Amino acid sequence: MTSQGTSANSRLAAAAIAAPLAVFAIALVARLIGLHHTPYVDELNHVMAAHSLLERGTLEITPGGEPYTRARLFTWLVAGLFRVFGESLAVARIPAVLAGAALVTALFVWVRSVAGRGAAWTAAMLFCFQPQSIYLSQLARFYTIQTLCFFVGATLIYRIVTDGALSLARALLLGAVAALLFLLALHFQVITIVGIAGVLAWAVADRARASLLRSQLRMAIAVVIAVIAIAALAIQHGAFARQLAMFNYVDLWAAANRHNVRYYHDLFLDQYATLWTLFPLLAILAIYRNGRAALFSLAPFVVAFVAHSLAAWKAERYLFSVMPMFFAVAGIGLAEGAARVRPAVEGALDWLAGRALAPRTRSICLALVIAFVAGFAVIGNGATSYTIKMFRESDAEWQLAQLYRGQPDWDAAHPVLGPESDSAALVISSSELKSLYYLHRVDVLLSVDYLGDPRKPGPEFTTFRKLARPVVSTTASLAQLRACYPTGLVVAEYGQWRSPWSIQSGVADYIDTTMEQVKLPMPTRLLAYRWRTSVPDSTANCAAIHAIVHR
Repeated sequence: MTSQGTSANSRLAAAAIAAPLAVFAIALVARLIGLHHTPYVDELNHVMAAHSLLERGTLEITPGGEPYTRARLFTWLVAGLFRVFGESLAVARIPAVLAGAALVTALFVWVRSVAGRGAAWTAAMLFCFQPQSIYLSQLARFYTIQTLCFFVGATLIYRIVTDGALSLARALLLGAVAALLFLLALHFQVITIVGIAGVLAWAVADRARASLLRSQLRMAIAVVIAVIAIAALAIQHGAFARQLAMFNYVDLWAAANRHNVRYYHDLFLDQYATLWTLFPLLAILAIYRNGRAALFSLAPFVVAFVAHSLAAWKAERYLFSVMPMFFAVAGIGLAEGAARVRPAVEGALDWLAGRALAPRTRSICLALVIAFVAGFAVIGNGATSYTIKMFRESDAEWQLAQLYRGQPDWDAAHPVLGPESDSAALVISSSELKSLYYLHRVDVLLSVDYLGDPRKPGPEFTTFRKLARPVVSTTASLAQLRACYPTGLVVAEYGQWRSPWSIQSGVADYIDTTMEQVKLPMPTRLLAYRWRTSVPDSTANCAAIHAIVHR
């Protein structure tokens, strides 16, 4: 090989590496902006369990409580980072940040390998600045790591199925790595099984399409019908009962969308009106560009979209593991569509200018028109405004509370709540983890939900085993506590106040009318009430109540 050829290959290799590094850098910077936002309550499970692991060698959030074992690998990772960098929310969020940036990069690398640079940059940047992608990359939770494991494992399956030159030994190695990544993803989030089912369904369909002869089509259809019939018969006789029960169950606090099969459809319309309404067309264009890659991306996304739309419990994050596939289809389809629209734009410019444009001017005008069309489409999607707000506005300014930002600000309320908590004989809270994290104290939980299913709550003063604290939910229980303690503090978040699953309206009325409200800085999205003298209650067995609260 000549020196010129070697130099050209070196430049190509450098360019091939430089682009993913640039994507990673862009994604990382985007995920570091606003990293110190107020925490979502689930983050504190890992933060406090990791603290316990370092301090006591257990995963108990509080001494005597049940260990927090969900996604324990993530908790161990957080504990390791705490040991090195010290304990803080920002440190606990480092794994999600890095995994989120790596996920955007992995999407870029794979799309580039199957559809070229234009499609790769389009898909990666759309996913990079998706508000949910940024949000989950800034939580001390496992979602970005789970999705990274699933996506990389899925692309390894794609390689095994589509690379005819792959040796058996190499295929087995890639299959083992994919299986390990899938197991890790399942460890973090069990519903990953839905996306895995979509990937495996694509693999079977792709192999069948490649190998089936027309004469065998009837047999294949017969086999599919037989499998469906056997599955239906098995379900009718009780098979998969536990899985179906999970599919149909939802806690009362999340039950508003139980029967709303349009939940995810409406979510896409709100955030990606342009992409979603054109998605069938983009899918066709993507199939034209690279049919196998497009169908590989479509299968898990469609399976997950349909399954979660029909399931009782719905949340935006449940679709996150297949969102790279959605943006892969969108990126490939947009790149193919742009290539086909370009001649039409050039023709329109020629007609408007009477073919009098100089080549350079024509190129500039073409670029400006394409930029205008792209910018108009970007501005027309709700995701753009959400992302800009996440970058520019603080949590206190976020109007739609609990949508990516705007969680109750316990840190801002601490200068008032801290002394109130220290001076109270009893602290009652509807937000147990945040009370423990910020006030280092919670004696009694106030919530219907923690007594079991709010539709059939358990008895008052039942112990919430996770924290080894008693739970109450009625005015009668609050009256007994007030009779047994001379001073007390009640703390609640706005989202839990006057809700059927937490602090019900009758209880809220009792607190409002019989206790003194504590003035908190605005807008903390917190409520606090106190009492300074006990209120006698002849039904109160204070010896028993003291024993329950302080055991």
